[in-house]
Amino acid sequence: MKLTPRGCKNVGGDVALNVEELRRDFMEAFVPYGYRPFWPSGLQLLEAITDKISPNLHNRFMVTNSFFGEPCAVRTDVTLGVVDYCASHFEPHERPLRLCYTERIYRRPKSPDKNVERLQMGAELIGWEGEGADVELISLLLSYLNGLNCPKIALTLGDVSLIQRAIKSLPSPHGKALLDCLERGRLDEYAEAAKNLPPSPLSTFFEELPWLKGNAEVLYRASELLGEMEEAIRPLKFIYSELAKLGHEDSIVVDLSLVRELDYYSGPIFDVYFEETGVSVGGGGRYDRLLEACGMLGQAVGFALDLERLALSVNRKRGEAQRILLWAQKNAPSYVLKCAEELISLGYRVEILWREKDPDIRELARIKGCDLLLDLNRGSIIELCSGDETFLDDFLGGESDD
Repeated sequence: MKLTPRGCKNVGGDVALNVEELRRDFMEAFVPYGYRPFWPSGLQLLEAITDKISPNLHNRFMVTNSFFGEPCAVRTDVTLGVVDYCASHFEPHERPLRLCYTERIYRRPKSPDKNVERLQMGAELIGWEGEGADVELISLLLSYLNGLNCPKIALTLGDVSLIQRAIKSLPSPHGKALLDCLERGRLDEYAEAAKNLPPSPLSTFFEELPWLKGNAEVLYRASELLGEMEEAIRPLKFIYSELAKLGHEDSIVVDLSLVRELDYYSGPIFDVYFEETGVSVGGGGRYDRLLEACGMLGQAVGFALDLERLALSVNRKRGEAQRILLWAQKNAPSYVLKCAEELISLGYRVEILWREKDPDIRELARIKGCDLLLDLNRGSIIELCSGDETFLDDFLGGESDD
């Protein structure tokens, strides 16, 4: 019998264990800095989100009705829930507000992808906090990711407000054509469109824009090319400089052509990916315009990570915790549980088998990935690899309860 529809899946085993440990480590990294766990609603009113979410997502809603007949979308974006919660539960003078979460989102897939659900992990900072908020969030994110045993992480850093200001200096058709090429990654078409721009003090800037990628030198080159608009690059210079002082310089790649949903984002933005393969892990940035659309004035910055993709790439070291299959047989549950508690206190992981008989108990222990088998009736522990058997009292150092 199949219970799971196409596009959805159940996750267990090592991947699920990785997900849980990643979530725990994430909370331990962010909660001490004032971030509070957040649980968003599973349904979002369709009329309330349509004009607030990126047009790119409008045809990807998973539409349904609430119990009361209200047209809804199954949660398509956690940030909307964050903003709604902050707007309805807090006054402006209570900011800044910091929230973090691990939740699933649901969207119609883009071919060839078939997944309709994604497990996201993220954090949001809402308040009048300036570039300090960007530095805080990116620094905490990189510190967390670089502490994982996974492929090397890189973060691409850009600023949509810089592109917006520069584009406004062009006649509308030309600016729109350049943006369209950047969003689609069509650099050949972009180069042709840049050659045909009307004369402008920013002509050279637009010609070089797709190739303004790299380290701090890119920021200084942009300053030269922007001329009278040089102040537009200063926020990004400041953020890069502060992150470098915190030891993150090797993880950051400046990309001034980075664009994403200009009607949603409003300042510094970033993408996170595995450096060697280029596989995306997530991203985020400043989204003040979403606050405005929800009736709030202020600044907001956040990010979301693809938690399952991260879990599949992390190599967790668990060799220090051996697993024991504890065969209880006819022993009293109180005694069995006390024995398990003592073994766990010594650093072991214990799984109890309550059945009285099993055709091949050692094979079952191996299937479950256990290192040791404890037979309480015999009072002995067997090491599955070698077959060596030790009395329980000797194994516990003579401290076992009778």
